[in-house]
Amino acid sequence: MTRHFLDELRATFAAQAGRPALVYQGRTYANADLDRHARRGAALLQQRGVGAGDRVLLVTPSRVPFLLAHLSVLYAGGVPLPLNPKFTRDELRYFLTDSEARLAIAGAGQSELLRSLLADPQAVVSEEEVMAAPEAVPRAVTPAAGDACLLMYSSGTTGWPKGVVHTHANLAASLRALQECWRVTPDDAVVNVLPLFHVHGLSFATLLTWLAGGRVLLEEGFDAPRTLEAIGRGTIFMAVPTIYYRFLDEPGFAAAARGWRGVRLFTCGSAPIRPDVLPGLEAILGRPVINRYGMTEAHVITSLPLDGPWPQGSVGLPLTGIELRVVGEDGQEAAAGAVGRVHVRGPNLFREYWRKPEATQKAFAGGWFDTGDLGTRDAAGFLTLVGRSNDLIITNGYNVYPQVVERALNGCPGVRESAVVGVPDARHGERVVAFVVRGDPRLDEDRLRAHLAGHLVDYQRPRTFVFVDDLPRNALGKVLRTQLRDSFSPGS
Repeated sequence: MTRHFLDELRATFAAQAGRPALVYQGRTYANADLDRHARRGAALLQQRGVGAGDRVLLVTPSRVPFLLAHLSVLYAGGVPLPLNPKFTRDELRYFLTDSEARLAIAGAGQSELLRSLLADPQAVVSEEEVMAAPEAVPRAVTPAAGDACLLMYSSGTTGWPKGVVHTHANLAASLRALQECWRVTPDDAVVNVLPLFHVHGLSFATLLTWLAGGRVLLEEGFDAPRTLEAIGRGTIFMAVPTIYYRFLDEPGFAAAARGWRGVRLFTCGSAPIRPDVLPGLEAILGRPVINRYGMTEAHVITSLPLDGPWPQGSVGLPLTGIELRVVGEDGQEAAAGAVGRVHVRGPNLFREYWRKPEATQKAFAGGWFDTGDLGTRDAAGFLTLVGRSNDLIITNGYNVYPQVVERALNGCPGVRESAVVGVPDARHGERVVAFVVRGDPRLDEDRLRAHLAGHLVDYQRPRTFVFVDDLPRNALGKVLRTQLRDSFSPGS
């Protein structure tokens, strides 16, 4: 029988009804509580017109309302579309238009903006309405395994992200494979400080935990002293490199870590920990940091095994059911140690790019999904990533698309043209650097920063600006980003 995410989640909620599933600011929600809230919310959403396959935006910074809204959409038969509540008007307009969303569930700070973007003000439901939905029985929903259950956006060559459609079957396959690899059980408590609109905080730290019958210890977000205290109450901590780097700057880190007797697993996503930092970090933690490799289109693809070995810099081996190969420029599988494009296939992969059949066909050409990443495999099959074939920048665990930043920059009066690249940064993973050609010689950083504050989320904004006379290009007029990146120095 094909695995089905919603069926399996409901079965876990029923089997573990009395056990805690979510703990937030001193309040505990049992599995039965989550199920009850989801049913009430689903009935409300159905009354507002949500039916099978309808996309529903989730735009709120409130942690518990976000998760209960997510479950409510699933129970109603809809497809949740989690979005960063800091997105600008232009970005929200794009996601609303591209996804053809039926409804948006919004926080207090986002409702007015969303209502101004939607022709029907009733198409915006407040998080308070979902939280306080009255007792009601929703219409029965029986989605097929191949039906969509999650829509998230990833990078696009045009600068606008592409919608990634996940099905009930592939989400279940992804999370069950990760559960097996990390041995997640009902006895586990996962400390979650990650953004919930991202696949890391939503799928891995939350949905996986619930599917396994464990409990999520939900924090408001990452705050070093508060997080150090919270970790001691859990068994698993999932993070990105910048969180671990911040711990190393915290005076109380080593003392706090000595008290984490119940923590059995530390994981790291978005990038491996820097080799110069890893030995000291693991000495304090008293155990290895388990690197893993994933992406929006495939969830987790590889992970270091819990029992080792742990080759330095490697992101591990493919999870159960996932095939992986590294392909050279000749289209053939590369020899051990040779760099090539990382291709994967398996039940974990997304169904399609939303409304982009040509992009979907291209991504799966030859029956494999081309991740766009470059890597090598050793003789034992361990994967090490060496770069990305596209220009995606990852800073503090967030994806930044150069074309989006450039579009905002080029809209600033006085900018003739611009190019954005990512450069290595010890604290943030990568730093967003903008090379700007002035049209107005009086243009300065202050004017650029003031302009971008109203057009980009904070992590998208360049940390460094370099004014140049022109941008290097090849014979076809394409900007040579590699040359710009190589020319950069911290003193530029």
